[in-house]
Amino acid sequence: MNLLWFRRDLRLSDHEIVSLATANNASVLPFFIIDPWFYQWEDVGQARVRFLFESLENLHNNLQKLGSSLTLFEGNPVKIIQQLTQYFLDRQQTPKLYFNRDVQVEYGITRDRAILDFYRSRNLDYHLGLNHFLQLQDNRDRWFAEYYTYQRATPYPAPKNINTPSLEIPLPQLSFRQLKYKYREFWQRKKVYFRGGETEAKTTLRSFLDRRFEGYHWKLSRPWLAQWGATSHLSPHLTFGTISTRQVYQKTKAKAIDLSHVPKAEFSLKNFRDRLRWHDSFTQRLYFHPEVAYQNRYPEFDDWYTPAELSPQKQALFQAWQEGMTGFPLIDASMRQLKHMGWMNFRMRAMCATFLTINCGISWHHGARHYMNYLVDGDLAIDNWQWQMQAGITNPLSETFRIYNPTKNIEEKDPQLRFIHYWLSELKPYGLNEILRGDYLTESTYPKPILDWAETRKVNGKVISNLRKQVKERLIAEGGEEFTSAQAAQQTVEKYQQYRDREYGAMTARLAQTDG
Repeated sequence: MNLLWFRRDLRLSDHEIVSLATANNASVLPFFIIDPWFYQWEDVGQARVRFLFESLENLHNNLQKLGSSLTLFEGNPVKIIQQLTQYFLDRQQTPKLYFNRDVQVEYGITRDRAILDFYRSRNLDYHLGLNHFLQLQDNRDRWFAEYYTYQRATPYPAPKNINTPSLEIPLPQLSFRQLKYKYREFWQRKKVYFRGGETEAKTTLRSFLDRRFEGYHWKLSRPWLAQWGATSHLSPHLTFGTISTRQVYQKTKAKAIDLSHVPKAEFSLKNFRDRLRWHDSFTQRLYFHPEVAYQNRYPEFDDWYTPAELSPQKQALFQAWQEGMTGFPLIDASMRQLKHMGWMNFRMRAMCATFLTINCGISWHHGARHYMNYLVDGDLAIDNWQWQMQAGITNPLSETFRIYNPTKNIEEKDPQLRFIHYWLSELKPYGLNEILRGDYLTESTYPKPILDWAETRKVNGKVISNLRKQVKERLIAEGGEEFTSAQAAQQTVEKYQQYRDREYGAMTARLAQTDG
């Protein structure tokens, strides 16, 4: 009996453990464990849980088409796996457990280690698979090469039928109707912007490649265009594994080949594949450095960035930021979008993170948790590392770090004010120049700025700059493994920038030879 345990890999196509477990018409029990810990986790978000439940339901429906179904157990996963395994042993059946590595949270890593120890102690077979590419050695140069070897390989075929016998397993279970009722608070959303499931993932990719990819290379930074589909909107599907990055890569590459005579289209699709690789690299980093999800990458920042309770003054700043009431229109529009949609584009995520950490002087720990509480595509591997990056902690060998100007970004990213007017009804009567001048400050209910951006940038930016210098000096003086790692990271960044400039330069030259 093959036990097929789904987690953040909720699909049937291009799925290693699904392909292996269902081969040769083997008896298979596909299941998912509703772990009460997850729904009490402080970083869990309503939109993300709903997306998960929709994905489970879609997986169940797709399994039914193949003669199978998805069993929902509920309880502690270690105990459930132990009891489930014993159930089959008592029936004189030898179970083999198929599941993928979990590199997200320490709880999951510890849980999986306990399950592996249990199977090893009983000399039972298991298969620990990969939901996506993961190099099991910390070598950046090899990762880059092997990543593309993986992405270009033939995907695992989806099963045509699955042999799941009828079973009466005496373990706590839920039907999908019971699931929706018991966790009904996660379903109470007025509007759902991202639907879960493998079927929806394929539809979303198809619509992106049909038309929405056009202009991706510049539209992805425009919050209004990104909101309405200029970006792929595949991020929650990649987070929950309802589609594989290899499927996305290969279909995108095939589309680019078909449109190789249209340089602008090829350019946009190339840019998207670069972002896909960027996405996958964070999982690799978290696998070898799980501490970055909660700890400062360098201890020099420990006194400045701490998860400790905020002072009343900083709590007021933090609350204004959370509610989209900072008095900075682009920040507030983005934060209100996050609360309603469970999503915002990368540029706005970075800008809001920089504003909170640098200008407000609030630790990234607090902001990262707020993001994870709302993002439908919340991914610790990306979210918390990016928060440290925007806070100025990472890449200390670089002489500079970026501090976004939220006013300047209005002119660059939302000059027609479509995004701001959509989310900030208080500012609808005002045009671009009026907002830039601050004409609304004495006339509307919109709040005044909670801080002096230029002054906080100067003062707090200097603090961060000095801490970065301390890290750099220590790493150079020690010259050990950590310096080598930081140096390698910096070299990787520089190597990619050179590669990008070369590729984009050639593409730009081709674009210049075409009309329009």
